[in-house]
Amino acid sequence: MKFFENKKILIAGGTGLIGTCITNYLCSSNAKVTCVSVDSKSRINKVLSNPNVFKRVDLRNNNLCKEITKEVDIVINLMGVRESTQLGVKQSATSLSAFLRCNTNLIENSCLNRVSTYLFCGSINQYPPLKIRKEEDVWNGLPSAQDKYVGVSKRIGEMEAEAYSIQFQWDAVKIIRPSNVYGPFDNFNPATAHVIPSLIHKALSSKNGLIEVAGNGSAIRDFIYVEDLVRGILLMIKKGKTNYPVNIGSGKGTSIKKIVQVINNNLIHKKKIIWNTNLPTGDSKRVLDIKRAEKHLSFNPKFTIEKGIVETMKWYKNNLNLAYNLGRTYDKVYKI
Repeated sequence: MKFFENKKILIAGGTGLIGTCITNYLCSSNAKVTCVSVDSKSRINKVLSNPNVFKRVDLRNNNLCKEITKEVDIVINLMGVRESTQLGVKQSATSLSAFLRCNTNLIENSCLNRVSTYLFCGSINQYPPLKIRKEEDVWNGLPSAQDKYVGVSKRIGEMEAEAYSIQFQWDAVKIIRPSNVYGPFDNFNPATAHVIPSLIHKALSSKNGLIEVAGNGSAIRDFIYVEDLVRGILLMIKKGKTNYPVNIGSGKGTSIKKIVQVINNNLIHKKKIIWNTNLPTGDSKRVLDIKRAEKHLSFNPKFTIEKGIVETMKWYKNNLNLAYNLGRTYDKVYKI
């Protein structure tokens, strides 16, 4: 998009699944990108097309936030609380407190430095346990128990954005709420990964011809391939209304059983599936309503679940060491 050419763009959390994809795209679009996170330099050299745009910044430091947001046109805030259903809330204090400190520093200094566009990335997890999740329903109950730290932190992020907008007449904030994102540069470590990367790792690393899957396969989720989400983010920055949250997802439900079948169908040697009903699987169904995105952004995903999984499996096979070790730096840096 020519819209981003020569614009100064700061991407917080810019080396994760979403951040890597959007950083590389904007660099190719001749934007003046600064990408910040707490990842190691060795990984940055492997995932970013232009490692020179990266700065290792601890956003809990308010002075650093003040400096990196000066003379910036667009801030894209992709930071989040790192958690999975299998981990539960074991790292809740560390991850939640770090997010809240970083998020507050970033939005306050973006406002004080009069950044013209500030995109906040919410989450499907911030909704109460509704099967179909519409933007206006986010406050109709608490998030599900397994999502409460992620969900509440994202709600707080949106509230902070609204508060700064009102008090300082800062007409800059745009908010998206993605569904379950997957694709290249995801975390494939089965101890911490979300469902699709975890299943891909299990399928491609299984030595005994078996894949164990949590639950019975009936849980239904809304999955979006990372390239589709990045396109949605860029459309939101360009066309979206301020302080008007928009869901970005497939708008369709896909069962875990279907995910397993797609992965298994793309293996040279098929695996036997073992369903472990003793493991947690979260809500029975959660799907985003994407009518706002269709209406206001002319957004619809281009990747089917089959195509997205095939592309993700290809990337995984070519990046085994990198895929397994994503996310390792976070716990070392954010330590109480």
